[in-house]
Amino acid sequence: MAITPAHAQVDGQVVDTPLPLIADAIHNGHAHGIVSGPIAEQFRRQFNASGLLTVDVSTVRALRNPECKRLKLVWSQAGARTPNGPDTAVLTTEMNICADGSPPADSE
Repeated sequence: MAITPAHAQVDGQVVDTPLPLIADAIHNGHAHGIVSGPIAEQFRRQFNASGLLTVDVSTVRALRNPECKRLKLVWSQAGARTPNGPDTAVLTTEMNICADGSPPADSE
C-alpha cells in the first residue's frame, strides 16, 4: 500500500481535533493519531485516566459522495481507574461524515 503525503503527515501524530484523521481515513482508508486539547481533557475526566488519548479511524463503507464515508472511531486511553485497578478505557463509535467535517447529504 502506498503512503500518500497527506497520510504520512497526519498518521500517528498529535492533533488537537480528530478532523485531520477523519479526512485522512476518508482518503486512505485508515488513520491513527494521538488527540490532545479539550477532547483529551474530557476523556481524562470522564474515565479518570492518565494516559494519552489515541484514536484509530477506519472506513466502514463508502457513501454516494466520494468525500464522505461511514467511519469507525476507536478511542483508547490507558490508565483509567476501574474497580479492578488500572485499565484501558475504550470507546467505539461509528458515524457518517465528510472529509471537511460536515455531515453527508440526507440521501446518503
